[in-house]
Amino acid sequence: MSLQEDIVEAAQNLPQVAWNDHKTMISSSPTDEKDVVIEVLWDSPSDPANPVNWPKSRKWLLSGIGYGFLTLVGGSVSAYAIAQPSLERTLHISTATGTLGIVVFTISYGAAPLVLAPLSEVFGRSPVYIASAIVFWLMFLPQALAQNLETVLITRFISGCGGSTAVALVGGTLADIWETHERGLPMALFSFVAFAGTGLGPVSFGYIELALGFRYVNWIMFGLSGLFTIALVLLLQETRASVILTRKAAKLRLETGDLRYRAKAEEERASLSVLVKTSLLRPIRFFFTEAIVFVFTMWITYAWGILYIQLESIPLVFTELHDFNIGESGLVFVAQIIGPVVGFSVNLWCDKLYARNVEKKGPEARLYIAIISGLALPLGCWMYTWTSWTGVHWVVPIIGITIIYASMFGIYLACFNYASPLLCIKFTYSPPLQLADSYTIYASSALSAQSCIRLSVGALFSLIAAPMYERLGIHVAGSVLAALASLFAVTPFVMYRYGERIRARSSFAKHLASLER
Repeated sequence: MSLQEDIVEAAQNLPQVAWNDHKTMISSSPTDEKDVVIEVLWDSPSDPANPVNWPKSRKWLLSGIGYGFLTLVGGSVSAYAIAQPSLERTLHISTATGTLGIVVFTISYGAAPLVLAPLSEVFGRSPVYIASAIVFWLMFLPQALAQNLETVLITRFISGCGGSTAVALVGGTLADIWETHERGLPMALFSFVAFAGTGLGPVSFGYIELALGFRYVNWIMFGLSGLFTIALVLLLQETRASVILTRKAAKLRLETGDLRYRAKAEEERASLSVLVKTSLLRPIRFFFTEAIVFVFTMWITYAWGILYIQLESIPLVFTELHDFNIGESGLVFVAQIIGPVVGFSVNLWCDKLYARNVEKKGPEARLYIAIISGLALPLGCWMYTWTSWTGVHWVVPIIGITIIYASMFGIYLACFNYASPLLCIKFTYSPPLQLADSYTIYASSALSAQSCIRLSVGALFSLIAAPMYERLGIHVAGSVLAALASLFAVTPFVMYRYGERIRARSSFAKHLASLER
């Protein structure tokens, strides 16, 4: 029997239901009464316990907590990079060795969500958030006191695991509390903070590193993370609907003594080991079998690699060619804040194009921002590279850097808005696209594959950045990066032209389309 026939038969055999005094659903299957399961649901579509029905003020408060966590974590990556020179002097290590602190953080930051995400499925988002924030906070203490490289690397790795929930869970939290048609602005702000937060580290800590050194950078991060953790514990609420309903069912069992009260998640949930195994293996399968995931993952991975190279190359270029000190070099990273603002503004215009053309072009109408960004990334790379001369005013290469970051924001949005949802739905234009919510687990797996590979390669790029610029020189090294970015620029054009055909050949897309029918 085919999968589709199995599903149809199962649907036909579902028990009829009715409502009881507890506003729960009672199965009326012809079984012994003691075996009947009373399924606990929301009291009504407008149940105030349902996170999507919470007041806007509470939704924005919880969204802001997520943005704050993402800002802290992103800032800690670049804060380490800007404080690296004094770390190397204090511990008597080379630049390549010092860069390992970025590498180990980024690897754990990318890999940990494959395990932490399933934990949030079972125990809820709040416990995972709080435990992760505490770990992230406490790891700055040994970093500030470190007397050897081993301490730095071990605590950076653990810190990356704690900080990874900023990527793994914040997007899920936004999906928990915002209706589909409301998510545009919250998700765009999520993407903006992911970039701008990284830029805040050098801007905030450049002069602190110059005057006080890496220990004070870590002490300040320790204080900020501690304040955030306290706020998190006081203000955070559980947002995952299945966990809230599971707790409601447990409360009813305790109050009534009736063990038949069960939430749907309790009946359907796989074991934690199965969830972790699925979380680890499905992203690998997606990457190697789904063309759209593969192509966009390679593209965003390369763009992210350039981002990590910038952390190393900008201080090198501006100190060597323009006599900037480390504090002034840190201020150059204001471009990483301005760039996403520009990208965000361009995306507002692209959203209008999407609304105008979506019925004709389908999901490929999402690619206007990707097309612009695909052309802008090599333009920014070429401009940054070939205006980096002592005789050219320093503001000109900074304009190139700003273009680079604006384009990265657009590419990042394209991965969210185009590549991942295509694995979740057979496209139909009937806003809001509620089918996307039905297959959120698959979107999460696709994003996990992209995130893990993107961050792992970013770690590798940060390791090779300094040796590459030293051996090839600023202009040759920059030209190599710009040339590769030029090759990747064809990606959105190909997808715009052939995306529908590629999706039609996807075995997984066909499987999901059969479920929709």
